[in-house]
Amino acid sequence: MSGDICVIASFPSEANAKDGMIQRVAHIDSLMSDVPRTYLDLSFTRFRNGETRQEGAATIHCLNVIRHFFRILSILRNARLVYVHSAHNALRLMFFRTPATVIFDAHGIVPEEMMAEGRGAVARVMSIAERFALRRCDVLVCVTSSMLAHFKGKHGQKRAREDIVLPILPHLGDDTTAVAALMAKRLPDSVIYAGGMQSWQNVDKMIAAAARQPLLSYSFLTGDVERFSARLTGSQIPRFQCQSVAPAKVKDFYLTHQYGFVLREADLVNAVACPTKLVEYLYWGVIPVVITPRIGDFDSTSLQGVTLRQFESGELPDASSADAMRRHNQATVLSLVASAQDHQERLKRKLREAA
Repeated sequence: MSGDICVIASFPSEANAKDGMIQRVAHIDSLMSDVPRTYLDLSFTRFRNGETRQEGAATIHCLNVIRHFFRILSILRNARLVYVHSAHNALRLMFFRTPATVIFDAHGIVPEEMMAEGRGAVARVMSIAERFALRRCDVLVCVTSSMLAHFKGKHGQKRAREDIVLPILPHLGDDTTAVAALMAKRLPDSVIYAGGMQSWQNVDKMIAAAARQPLLSYSFLTGDVERFSARLTGSQIPRFQCQSVAPAKVKDFYLTHQYGFVLREADLVNAVACPTKLVEYLYWGVIPVVITPRIGDFDSTSLQGVTLRQFESGELPDASSADAMRRHNQATVLSLVASAQDHQERLKRKLREAA
């Protein structure tokens, strides 16, 4: 029974909770938390001795693709449904055949992300893995409609494949917390950034913008404190803090900050993305500072923020305008959440059918 659902990903835990990809894995896992399931955490270089442990109803196998090939193959052949998280894990699945129904949760457009980081060789390998996953999967899960359109344009439409658009939505609270977020007392001169140091985050532009507005105070929340702090050294930003914060504590920072950096360029990677932190900003009342509001399925109509040019020149909204922007943005997110519910229910039915 425990082999009916097999998930190809690292199992969510306290140790990896800050990882953006794992947050998506954790959300999907919450849809089947009471169901016996198997996790295959696969590596080409690690887990040479293999590890197996039990976490509630989940059995987690940490295995080496080469050394434990036949053991992995046996697990996959006994599965009724295989849920693959991202092209990274699809690459590891490529070496195995399984009769199971395959759900591919793309997370992002990994080849283009790797190319943006200057990792051309890795991008080419990931393009092969992505093409394999899209041809093999029976169900495709994308985080935005624009991502789904990208895959159809790049790889064509597979017949009989079911497509589901399910944004990577963090836990946002209920009606009470939504109202409280709009009423929160914020420091009017405060700016936050919550995220990593990937190239598409534009950390250098962010630091340069902050230096041009030295009268504001800045909070940089990141899992890579050492590298981020090194970038901040000598930045001429007089008031800032840089720290790593547990996911459950981040909202406390949102509720006291007025603005938040989301400096995504107008490129393909960002045109299909649904940044978790942006959704959190909009829900918790943080006004986004953006290069462009066209991020994923957001645009200038659905997302109201401050452009980078306006921020650098000090063109910031007054209290009344800021309040209106917060209300508009939160309504956008609540609408997004409502529309995602139907797609999530469709996915839950797929998971229940295999349980």
